[in-house]
Amino acid sequence: MARLLLAQDFGLFGMALTVVTGLGALTNIGLDISVIKTKFRNDEELFRHLDTIWTVDLVRRLMLTLLMLVLARPAANFYGEAKVFDLLVLLSLLPLLQGFQNVGLMIYRKGVNFQKIVWLELSTNLLTAVATIALVLLTRNVWALVLSQLVSALIGVVLSYVVHPYRPHPRLDKNSLRLALGFGKHAFVLGVLGYVMIMADNILLGKLYSAAILGTYVIAYNLAVLPLHGISAVIVNVTFPAYAEISAGSSTIEKDSPAVEPLLTGERPSAISSVTEIRRLEHAFVRVFAISSTLLVLTTALLLLLGNEIIVFLYGTKLTAAGTILRILALLVFCKGHATLVSPLLISMRGIAPDVKLKLFEAAIFLVLLYPLTSHYGPLGAASAGAVAFFIAMINRLRVASLLLPNMSQTILRTVLSAGVACLFGIVGGALVIRYVESIPGRLLLGGSVIAIVATVVMLALSPQLRVELSCLLAVHTRARETTT
Repeated sequence: MARLLLAQDFGLFGMALTVVTGLGALTNIGLDISVIKTKFRNDEELFRHLDTIWTVDLVRRLMLTLLMLVLARPAANFYGEAKVFDLLVLLSLLPLLQGFQNVGLMIYRKGVNFQKIVWLELSTNLLTAVATIALVLLTRNVWALVLSQLVSALIGVVLSYVVHPYRPHPRLDKNSLRLALGFGKHAFVLGVLGYVMIMADNILLGKLYSAAILGTYVIAYNLAVLPLHGISAVIVNVTFPAYAEISAGSSTIEKDSPAVEPLLTGERPSAISSVTEIRRLEHAFVRVFAISSTLLVLTTALLLLLGNEIIVFLYGTKLTAAGTILRILALLVFCKGHATLVSPLLISMRGIAPDVKLKLFEAAIFLVLLYPLTSHYGPLGAASAGAVAFFIAMINRLRVASLLLPNMSQTILRTVLSAGVACLFGIVGGALVIRYVESIPGRLLLGGSVIAIVATVVMLALSPQLRVELSCLLAVHTRARETTT
């Protein structure tokens, strides 16, 4: 797709997205958190709550559409790009379309049943990719990117009603709304801080430089975080309900019961004091952490060593400048990925308030670094600011994880150090193998294969937890074969 579009097209689209995501963050009140964290007495109570948050969110998204229309012209003036106005006018339909998605999907999330949700996401992504390619071939300009967002939202809405039989209805229940707003009172701050960490660099690059420079950065950033979304975002969505259930979350908290309040205030729920629950959390967390860390090692090593080759192979030589940016962002992927894995553990054990405080600290560091580095070094400076900020965030969050699960502190530290060593060995091994290979496909194939083998072997050698997971996997596979035979 990028071979048919210009870097300027991605830059203009990136400018428009800063407004779309910014307004979304400023109006986010985290209504879905209450569904995960609350145990409802019966289906009627659950359905009443789902209808209420669906109605409130739909109204919120209608307001977003109107706000985007009002702010379209000022945003275009801010960036000095008149075309941003036209893009925002059409993109204003995006939040409204997304608001019609079936809220019944929350029932799957609450029950830690992600099979159909994964099917929904894969189907939506596949159909969106096909539609985007067709739009790019048809228009060959930035409008293909804008229209693909609307098509993706529409596909997601339609498939959400195919996947789940629940049918939401407009309804406002006072008790449900009070509970939802109580759980979501920190979500606004989280949304704003998340926006700062994701979009502040885009805003600054768009303001200080050209749409083409921003577009080059956006291409590198989106490519870098693509595996991060698959590794971290999906895992976080799965682990948060699971951790919450173990730590007296969705499985024990009754609506309007006194047990709800500690989670809202950020205090540690008394139910988590059980030794059994602590051990279950320790076991669950270190399993997820070891496997995710291995995946992050493979991604980071591949981007660090072969960032330039990946850009040339996917986008051609016209975007070679994105290769260096991608290699710096590889460090961001490693640090952000590990930091993100701690969030569901922290929220499930201590509530949202401590996570807000951590993200406030992380956003402050990012903003302090962003302007001086970006103004002097452009996109390379912006990427470096993100890498440094998330490195500090990773160290801080790993410290928090060790405090939450003190018995696992050495295991967590050993896993991260093993990941760093495995990444280094993978890069060195890959570099030695591709030293005399000139073709881009050959370097990618050979270098990537060596990285995968060397990094995985080193992780297995250094991480006992990963060896345990591999043994369990092989045992399950062996039993399955014996059963079929």
